[in-house]
Amino acid sequence: MSVAVVNGDFTQPAFTGDYTDNVVYGWSVGSTADNDGNGIVGGVGRFSSTASGHPGGKPAVTLRKSGDTSGFKQRLRGVRPGAKVTVTFDDSPTVRLDCGPRSTEQGQSYTLQAPGGAVSSYRTEPDPDKQFLKLGSGVWRTGLTYSFTSTEYEPLLTFTSTLPDNVIPAADADPGTYDVVCGPMIANVTAVQVQPPLDKTIPANKLPSSLAFRGNDKRTVIDGVNACNADATPCKFTPLDDYSFASYAPARVADEGYINCTRETQTRERPLQFSSRTVSDLPPEAGLPPVPASKNMTKQFTTGTGTSPSWNPTTGRMIKEIVQPNEVAWIETQAARQRTEGWFTSSPTPVNANQDWRVYTVLDYPSPHLSDRVYQRTGPLAPAELQRCRSHRPNAVTPNGADAPATGADRESNPVGPPGTLHIYNKP
Repeated sequence: MSVAVVNGDFTQPAFTGDYTDNVVYGWSVGSTADNDGNGIVGGVGRFSSTASGHPGGKPAVTLRKSGDTSGFKQRLRGVRPGAKVTVTFDDSPTVRLDCGPRSTEQGQSYTLQAPGGAVSSYRTEPDPDKQFLKLGSGVWRTGLTYSFTSTEYEPLLTFTSTLPDNVIPAADADPGTYDVVCGPMIANVTAVQVQPPLDKTIPANKLPSSLAFRGNDKRTVIDGVNACNADATPCKFTPLDDYSFASYAPARVADEGYINCTRETQTRERPLQFSSRTVSDLPPEAGLPPVPASKNMTKQFTTGTGTSPSWNPTTGRMIKEIVQPNEVAWIETQAARQRTEGWFTSSPTPVNANQDWRVYTVLDYPSPHLSDRVYQRTGPLAPAELQRCRSHRPNAVTPNGADAPATGADRESNPVGPPGTLHIYNKP
């Protein structure tokens, strides 16, 4: 399936002329936090669809400087750990006016990297015909690829020039051969992925941690929660249907087991009460589950899922038990659960995706669609229970007259029992 590379054709924001060093929406240069998420001011140049010389008429960016402090970066939305991702792109040596043939005659080197993948090195085709102070025509390679298996959510893809800076003296007839503005060009970035299968065996106490991003910058979860709670509709919740599912929790024994050690069938009524709770690592400010100070994210979640869950319900009822001799009766319960994975995202989406808030989370909560299961069970006694049933009641010996005939009946009045109560004891 395709990956939504934001502004991968480098068309936004629109500009006039052949070249601009303005921001590129959705991409960061160097820092992912500085300059409102855009990074270094003028960090990359951008050529128009005609000036780039691209055979498909695509705009292009030119990587500038070297090292990660000037890397050209974007987080790949919708990619998760275990996803197998293939990035496709085109490259060419620069066509910039003030870059001469020495800057392009051996091709131009750069790297591409993402979490879970190796650092891959590339070198563009050479362009020995590039003339100083004349716009080049480019030597384009199309359909280059880079593949990796992601180790995190929204991995950060980074193109980095590896050209040395300013190795030619300024007095040279071909100045700026390796100047910061003369890096290789990149165009037409797209990506596809093969998502990992759903794993339903992850227990509720080991769910993935919540995450928050603003543009390409990783933020604290509380920052993302506060942003989504800022107005009535600053975020919307979109569940990931392929990774959300209903299930039943493991069975649990409710209260006591009732053991019948008698020779008669026993009948009784007993109360049954059991409860369920929501599992979430979001801070209380998110209101999932709701708290008295809950704000907008509760509504965003219920609107996005189309449900209104009972977050921490308690259920009670009376159960009638009929227990045969030498059997035990007990109750087991299985709570119906719903696991929902998804994203809170800025709504509407900002024009520049570098200002887009995204909060990832997984909630495990009582199912709004399935009913809980109650199992009323009876069965034979276990060996330890049989041993207990066969044991003698508490007793003691009669030290004197244990085998002597009983004496006469005591017919004295009993101040406690009703008239005629028979008490058997030996008078001194």
